[in-house]
Amino acid sequence: MRQRFVTAVGKFSVFLGKACGPFYIAAIALSVWEVFTRYALDAPTVWTTEVVMALCATAWMISAAAVTQQHRHITVTVMEIVVGHKTWTRMRRVAMAVSLLAVVGLLWANWQPFLRATAHLERSGSAFNPPLPTYLKVMIVFALITYALQILANLLDRKRQTHDHGTGHMDLTVDMKD
Repeated sequence: MRQRFVTAVGKFSVFLGKACGPFYIAAIALSVWEVFTRYALDAPTVWTTEVVMALCATAWMISAAAVTQQHRHITVTVMEIVVGHKTWTRMRRVAMAVSLLAVVGLLWANWQPFLRATAHLERSGSAFNPPLPTYLKVMIVFALITYALQILANLLDRKRQTHDHGTGHMDLTVDMKD
């Protein structure tokens, strides 16, 4: 049951991570369009900047779970290299537990703004005036939930803990034990 949860959450996280590509492609296309209309047609748009920022923010938020699932986030590798395997494994588990608490805290802090934004559509107030504040608050809550689930799955993943895939751990204390 535990491993099925880990596998299901992992697959969903990877799917979300791979789904981010079109967001960035659309952001690039809209940026090119904005440059063309601004400089070639002398007719800048009022909407592309906000839409591009929302697309990039969405992609960044929903990719957090995939990055966590793949263990591709930025880490301080010096500690990983210096301490032994057992110590490093314990340190990773503590870091994941603290991360889970932090993400749940962020989710709790964002819950009321999310509810207010979904009850009453919030708009940006710009000339384009899209409902981006509401959209982004919904995406933040969605991203935090998927991120928390992935951290929990990483904590419960016995296979990864025993095989230690992808960490690049090298035990430099081997020579010191003699």
